[in-house]
Amino acid sequence: MSRSYVAALLGVALTLPGLASANDLLDYYRVAQQQDMTLQAALYQRDAAIEAKPQALSYLMPQLTASGTYERDREHDLTGSSLSSIGGSTGGTTAGTTGGTVIVNSNTSYFTTKSYALTLSQALFDWSAFQTVAQASRQVAQAEATYRSAEQALLFRVADAYFNVLFAQDTLQADLDARNSFQQQFQQAQKKFEVGLAAITDVRNAQASLDTASATVIADQRALDSAKRSLGQIVGKPVVQIAGLQDDIPLAAPDPLSEDQWVSAALQDNPDLMTSYETAEAARKNIDVFRGQYLPTLSLQGSVGRKISDFAIESDTIDDAIGLQLNWNIFQGGLVASQVRQAKATYLQTQAQYQGERRVVDQGARDAYEQVISGIASVKANKQAVISNQTSLEASKVGLRVGTRTEVDVLTAQQALATAQRLYYQARYDYLRGVLSLKQQAGRLIENDLAGLDQLLQAVALPSPQITPLATPAPTP
Repeated sequence: MSRSYVAALLGVALTLPGLASANDLLDYYRVAQQQDMTLQAALYQRDAAIEAKPQALSYLMPQLTASGTYERDREHDLTGSSLSSIGGSTGGTTAGTTGGTVIVNSNTSYFTTKSYALTLSQALFDWSAFQTVAQASRQVAQAEATYRSAEQALLFRVADAYFNVLFAQDTLQADLDARNSFQQQFQQAQKKFEVGLAAITDVRNAQASLDTASATVIADQRALDSAKRSLGQIVGKPVVQIAGLQDDIPLAAPDPLSEDQWVSAALQDNPDLMTSYETAEAARKNIDVFRGQYLPTLSLQGSVGRKISDFAIESDTIDDAIGLQLNWNIFQGGLVASQVRQAKATYLQTQAQYQGERRVVDQGARDAYEQVISGIASVKANKQAVISNQTSLEASKVGLRVGTRTEVDVLTAQQALATAQRLYYQARYDYLRGVLSLKQQAGRLIENDLAGLDQLLQAVALPSPQITPLATPAPTP
């Protein structure tokens, strides 16, 4: 299957239709784009990395240099002649010797020299520079892929943190409902015990369930606060309340419904895999960069200069030249050979890392695909489990009234319902995470995907459940 066809299929895959609602999740993501320091660091890293190409190209561009000098010179002119020892001094500097007297005359002169020049150089052949440009192109592609990976990671992190808050809220609400039910059971058991219609064991069982539920609610509140702080850390502001998920959400299957097609797309477009591939290619080009040091370099040289001097006879000259310059480092003590061997080893290392990343992406795409498929079945099964446990609880309450069930049966049914509700909530968010994870693995996760999830949220953000303190139960004799 062609890459373009796969892209066309995946472009419309996993669309989640729903009712119109506030763009709560999308708004959080847009704030996170400006506030998340992980993405900001990736952005600056990319901007720094893309400068590698213009820097590499600069070595192949014309190089123009200017130079100038200004000199003030002092020159001593020493002349001398050998005279007989009988002769006297002649007005110069006299030094005595064995064979006679040497008379040295000293003349000092001053002059000024000024010069300036322009030199233009253009590389005609430099294999190392050519390969450095090709290597820089790979480095730029690597930086772009790394940044795309950071963008998609932020999309997923925002959604994941948002779902963690919703799950914590749902869990807290379910356990609050269970605690309130246990409180009613406890109060009823106490009244029945006081009038002799129930045993003390019923009261103690109800109290144990109530105490356990109270401790669970406290833990749930702590988990909710932590989830809000985690989301707030990403978006850079405190999270007070967010829009919850609608009761019924569509359970869309992957489109195309082929695991191999999703894996194929991931192996082509996964940004982490592309980063690994470009890293290996840049390392391969580095081998050619060092090999180029075996070869000569050829450049075109041109210069023009002027020199002005007032020494003896004043002179003013202009000198210009043009020619070719050949440089060839024939032997550098084995340095180049060592650098080539080192570059080869580095390339083999990055190639091994790339192959390892391919396996990771292959497995990740398959796991995400199966998470979506199994998630659909899990949501349906857990929803039915909630319905069944609600029915069981109602039946146990009726049985308690008519004498066919005990307090323990009702407490057990209530606990089972709370557990089923938590599993149902978890299954819904795991399914949505699977949808996003599959797109992320295939390199298709974009901002519009969060807009699609926003359609599954309630139109109004509701405050989190509030824990109301319980009256301290009277001690049971």
